[in-house]
Amino acid sequence: MKPYYDEAGITIYHGDCREILPTLPKVDAVVTDPPYGLSGVGAKATHGRRRRVVFFENDDMCCGLAHVETIRRAAELTGALTVYAWLGHQQFSLATSVFEDDGWITRFLVWARKCPAPPPPGAGWPSGASLCLYAYKPGREWVPSPSDTPRSNVIEADAYRHGQPGKNGHPTQMRECLVAIPIGCSVPEGGTVLDPFMGSGTTLRAAKDLGRKAIGIEIEEKYCEIAAERMGQEVLNMGGAL
Repeated sequence: MKPYYDEAGITIYHGDCREILPTLPKVDAVVTDPPYGLSGVGAKATHGRRRRVVFFENDDMCCGLAHVETIRRAAELTGALTVYAWLGHQQFSLATSVFEDDGWITRFLVWARKCPAPPPPGAGWPSGASLCLYAYKPGREWVPSPSDTPRSNVIEADAYRHGQPGKNGHPTQMRECLVAIPIGCSVPEGGTVLDPFMGSGTTLRAAKDLGRKAIGIEIEEKYCEIAAERMGQEVLNMGGAL
């Protein structure tokens, strides 16, 4: 398949990652933030009616859980020895079992939001944290310099909100630090990162700023266009408190 974008070690594919993954070369790590499978019928609200909360089309819980196997398959097909996947809570539980059953060692990272996101209708608790599956196999890279070594597995960062500088139109755009820290610790300089659920290209942009190569796959062309535009920007600020 011809890439949508291919320049300076960054490659973007527009299409279904399940079809593109078997054609890819070896990579060092998979770093991704797939849809969480949260679109569905919301809890009963105070006005007595049930309503549907839709974040993405075709992203019900069945789709969200299927993404876990796609991520595992992405690592298998590309020979990656490290995986970082930011996941919804139901995905995280499944992912831990799926990866450990396949011989991976698993741990986790936490994104502590400085400004919690509003809860789904009727849920009650605002969302102040997200979980990232960290899975690896023997022989994987661990390459931080002493000054870059994270103090813990908790990353504090604000969420992008509407109208903030840097917000690019993707509804769940992540801060660059949330992928840059894992990339910096687990991918050697000149190594390659794969994001099979690329979105607006945050993983690719962080990889480029860190001197790594990257491959991204995205099924929505409008986000491929945003990602390609971001690759031409100046080096970005990857701090967490912006």
